[in-house]
Amino acid sequence: MTRTLLAATLVLSLAAPAVAGGAAAPSTQVQAATPAAVMASLKAAGYRVTMNPTSPDRDPTMTVTAGDRELQVWLSSCANGVCGRVTASSSWDYSDAEELDTEFLNEWNSNYYTQAYLYEGSVYLDSTMPIRGGYTQATLKAWMTDYLDDVSAFEDELPSE
Repeated sequence: MTRTLLAATLVLSLAAPAVAGGAAAPSTQVQAATPAAVMASLKAAGYRVTMNPTSPDRDPTMTVTAGDRELQVWLSSCANGVCGRVTASSSWDYSDAEELDTEFLNEWNSNYYTQAYLYEGSVYLDSTMPIRGGYTQATLKAWMTDYLDDVSAFEDELPSE
């Protein structure tokens, strides 16, 4: 009896914030790891988000605008509409550069959690956050804030063309 009462109290106390007055979900509520929930969480964090056209053989992607910066966000390890990771990516075109000293990439990767790399004439900076099992809006917002801080710092390290 005590176990049943405790379980019922726990369920009610966890469910109450989600239904109180029909208000938006608080940032501490666990969000589903779906493209729509990630998009809604990014919008709630103040970013402009556009879902990119989907195709059956590709994971969902979106374009996120943060101030004057535009970046790509994609979800991966998706099955039945639920995804395992969200990745943010920014790039800088160096295809016209005669030679690019890439030592700064190794230096960056040894000091930051974001991943820098060179691919087909562009330099990329990516960050991935696991979302399998859910996440909170506050966590996603903090991840994006940290990523954008790293993007700004990374731009300061980029060599001039």
